[in-house]
Amino acid sequence: MSSPSVLAAMTTQVLAAAESLGAEVPAIVHEAGIDPALLTDPDARVPLEQHLKMWEILSRRGDGLHIGARIGIAALGVIGYAMQHEATVGDALAWQQRVGAVLYPGLVPQLERRCDAAGDYVVFVRAMVPAFARLREPIFAQAASIVAMMRALAGVTARPAFVALPLSRPADPREVEAYFACPVAWDAPLLQIGFDAGLLAVPLPRADPQLFGYLARRAESMLLEGMPADASWADRVRREIGAALTEGEPRLQAVAKRLAVSERTLHRRLLDEQTNFTGLVEEARHARALQLLADRSLSASEVAVLLGYAEPAPFFRAFKRWTGETPQGWRRRETA
Repeated sequence: MSSPSVLAAMTTQVLAAAESLGAEVPAIVHEAGIDPALLTDPDARVPLEQHLKMWEILSRRGDGLHIGARIGIAALGVIGYAMQHEATVGDALAWQQRVGAVLYPGLVPQLERRCDAAGDYVVFVRAMVPAFARLREPIFAQAASIVAMMRALAGVTARPAFVALPLSRPADPREVEAYFACPVAWDAPLLQIGFDAGLLAVPLPRADPQLFGYLARRAESMLLEGMPADASWADRVRREIGAALTEGEPRLQAVAKRLAVSERTLHRRLLDEQTNFTGLVEEARHARALQLLADRSLSASEVAVLLGYAEPAPFFRAFKRWTGETPQGWRRRETA
């Protein structure tokens, strides 16, 4: 199995943004141990360890917010270019969810739709890895880059409705809060950035179905290339289910189509690996449920909807089966 890596376009764009802020990029590349040749090919792969080392060095400067504001959609490489040629903002974001693993598995935040008394929102949600949380600056960078990406897609006037950061409140938060220009919550369990869901319907000025089709095929071929040759069918299905959960109930038919096999063939291959589609969906929902329930701003009923359930009752029964507790009981115990 290949070592973890990130798309070189990401590393290159971060370094370019840092250079515009006065950083000595050649020295950073050398200290991080990055092969300079990799940075000349946006489709190359930079070892994750070296990418993290780069961020460790950059974090000494405290430029995360400014780096994120400068990279936005450019750091997504071919995915970012393709997104700009989709029909609408919503179409672009849905496709990004599908192929986000090209960048690095789990890097692209999950996209969730929330509708409550306060309004109708589309929310970017991500659990940050401890290494990034410790450095702080990568979290500021990702949050700022999400805002920059939405402005690139929906227009410069697009602004978040709320932001939650999994970081302790700094002594002086004014710069961060001024950049987002909306309520900012600190010490959150997850990174969350919400926008008015009306932005999803905004048409993209550079929409081009033919060009998007070409770029999408390139990105999806990279997705397959990034999957280890010996990856199990269960692992491939897990990835597809993770993307499908953001849109509702994962369907075997749709996943089989994505993997270019028949439903019967996919069912048989999963059985050969002592698993099945229903079990993998339950596994994904279980893991995602624990993550979402950690955010106490979400009701258990809202979590059910975000997991693709048509109504809360089946989720409550499933959660009891997974953990032996109700969602509310699990929350009380975790809080205690």
